Amino acid sequence: MKTILPARRHWSLGLALAAALTGFGAYTASAATAPAPIPITSPACPANLQQGEADGCVTQLQAELNLTGAHLTVDGQFGPATDSAVRTFQGAHRLTADGIVGPATKSALDAAAAAASGTVDLRTQCGNLQTGASGQCVSTLQTMLNTFNAGRLVVDGQFGPATDTAVRNFQAAQGLAIDGIVGTGVKNALYTGTPAPLPSGPIDSTRVLNAAKSYLGVPYVWGGGHSLRGEGPGPSLGTCDGYTGSIQPCPANTTVGVDCSGLVRAAFWFGAGIDLAGGGDTTEQTLDKHLTPITEAQRQPGDVEYFGTDAHNTVHVVLYAGTDSATGADMMYEAKETGTNVHYVTLRTGGYWYHVTA
Repeated sequence: MKTILPARRHWSLGLALAAALTGFGAYTASAATAPAPIPITSPACPANLQQGEADGCVTQLQAELNLTGAHLTVDGQFGPATDSAVRTFQGAHRLTADGIVGPATKSALDAAAAAASGTVDLRTQCGNLQTGASGQCVSTLQTMLNTFNAGRLVVDGQFGPATDTAVRNFQAAQGLAIDGIVGTGVKNALYTGTPAPLPSGPIDSTRVLNAAKSYLGVPYVWGGGHSLRGEGPGPSLGTCDGYTGSIQPCPANTTVGVDCSGLVRAAFWFGAGIDLAGGGDTTEQTLDKHLTPITEAQRQPGDVEYFGTDAHNTVHVVLYAGTDSATGADMMYEAKETGTNVHYVTLRTGGYWYHVTA
């Protein structure tokens, strides 16, 4: 089924740590333009951050500086104001005040920001967390989920739809039950797992297919996985706008899951670091710059097949999984329709085929 999206709210890139505690500086976010935060100690960030840098590493840097007393606009731009704030922080912490955020400054800043934000130990200081929870336990959870690239969350201490999606993505990646509840298993995985940056460079189809596989059993939801409430890729509440399914009343706005293009979007985001069509529907995905038309005979595992009246007017998509070694049958991952779950089934052909490249 094709998801008819209402005036879709794309996944906001203006995300950063929220300095909400009184006395720890004013937090100002440029929500429309700031790149998504990247932990400053992540391999994805330069060893030394300095004036002229413009990316998610700077978004995180500015947000942490605000937690420790700065008054920066969080825009991901390392300009004179950020340079001055870095030098002030370095001087206050007996570091060389050169405006360069190297390993020593990163370590000191992370520690200071954690202390200012009241970071807690989820395992010993927090009960089970789920939608509706709030406070320091949720802030700590959101920060850790960002570190694992399960979401791009505003660290605001509110367990809302975006945090729920990130939790479910983390659960899927860790092979845990995908229920959006942060219990003992999720907490242990957060503290014992090893964060890794999202994939980049040439696409490894095995990683894409493994990402799709991790969502087996997740409910099909009309509009699920399309950032309708500001979530990133992954299971989310859907919408009843344009819903024509046989199950009535429409369950989409009360059920968390993915539709067909939402599944493909999540597979390529977590498997290749590519956000196909930024949350668009099947037709919008076929127009994405990463897709190249191929013939059915050219298909390879990891390719996508769209169904519709023509190559750019489509209503459904599946992910080709290759030939099953046990049965010899060609297989696919699919989120089919309301009332079913994401499944691994025999490939249907006759659609329009595309190869996805970085």
